[in-house]
Amino acid sequence: MARLPPDRVAGMAGRTALCLDFDGTLAPIVDDPEAAAPLPGTPELLGRLAGRFAAVALVSGRPAAWLAARAAATGVRYLGLYGLEELVEGRVAVAPEAEPVRPAVRAALRDLGAQPAVTGAGAYVEDKGLSVGVHLRRVADPERWAGPIEAAARDTAARHGLRVEPGRLVWELRPTVGFDKGDAVRRVVAEARAEAVVMAGDDRGDLVAFRAVEELAASGLDGLRVAVRSAESPPELLDLADLTVEGPEGLRALLERWVAGGG
Repeated sequence: MARLPPDRVAGMAGRTALCLDFDGTLAPIVDDPEAAAPLPGTPELLGRLAGRFAAVALVSGRPAAWLAARAAATGVRYLGLYGLEELVEGRVAVAPEAEPVRPAVRAALRDLGAQPAVTGAGAYVEDKGLSVGVHLRRVADPERWAGPIEAAARDTAARHGLRVEPGRLVWELRPTVGFDKGDAVRRVVAEARAEAVVMAGDDRGDLVAFRAVEELAASGLDGLRVAVRSAESPPELLDLADLTVEGPEGLRALLERWVAGGG
């Protein structure tokens, strides 16, 4: 893999696509998913980055409109639901392949909310429109409920033809159409005609994006994979990373250096 040294990123910004996860990467992890917010000053920083880089994109499991509402910045792309959605000129564009699956997702939302493990744990079921998340951060004893909640999520997904994307104390039921963060990163790079790519993330869902960077680098681009470390970071992500920073604060400091022209 052609690794892009961190101290060369600023100098190559105009030819580099910068892809960023949201939760745990730009925003600290919180118990209430709806209360998640980027660190202070992040939207302004993203706007400044967008003025320097070939592309700046938030690539997240969150809905695209949700991302834009919390981190609004001129020139930034918002790819939600792992790339199934993108905010384009103020409107959410949905991948045509996903629309036929919407009724199955709505049925899964209803069924999952009625699962005994979900009601017994008091787990939070998040309606994302084209996907459903079930969270354990609000639960008093998440370790006790993790197994039953995962089983309920997988059972519901199987009955409705969906797939399960596990994360940190969350399981997401989503369409099986072929969109993941790796696909989103490839699209951003191709559309920007970038010669280099940086991806920053913190969770299992970012593994495929890191692998996409590796594949792009093998094809001739320069690539840099930045792991945003926390106490819950999956070891696989840290192993794949070219650079590790400590929490969203560490990533913000790195982005500030890049926007200022440093390394």
